[in-house]
Amino acid sequence: MLVYYKPENDFYRWYALTLFAVASFTDAIDGFIARRWNCQTPFGTLLDPLADKLLLLSAFIGISVSGLSEKPPFWVSLIVIFRDIIIVAGLAAISMTAHTLKIQPNQLGKATTFFQMITIILVLMQIKIIPIFWFLIAGLTVASGIVYIVREMRRLNDIRIF
Repeated sequence: MLVYYKPENDFYRWYALTLFAVASFTDAIDGFIARRWNCQTPFGTLLDPLADKLLLLSAFIGISVSGLSEKPPFWVSLIVIFRDIIIVAGLAAISMTAHTLKIQPNQLGKATTFFQMITIILVLMQIKIIPIFWFLIAGLTVASGIVYIVREMRRLNDIRIF
């Protein structure tokens, strides 16, 4: 929808907003149901974070190439995109070398995903975001990426780095 967006075809932005909001909401409901009624499966614990990353990556890329007047600075989109690429590539490498894959979301990662989703919704609503918010999103994204990398290195090497 964002590829076709032009100010004179504003309905594409509203379609994109609706699709993204529904996807974000159903992701939250799915996670709540899985935890609340203990319906978590190994496949679901692998697929859910990957789906979140795909949703956010496609949204940040779509917004970056769109004609929207209010969008994240390019450097924020790069941080989000590369963090997710590094995490997925790292997990794939660990899976191939250690023959194990254990995806464990943490609270910082969940908060980062939440704020990234809120950011996309605000941008699609064309609400002007104060610049400090971009630094918040970037900081959370970098911090959660570091936490994931350090945790997986510890797990892989079975040593304490700090």
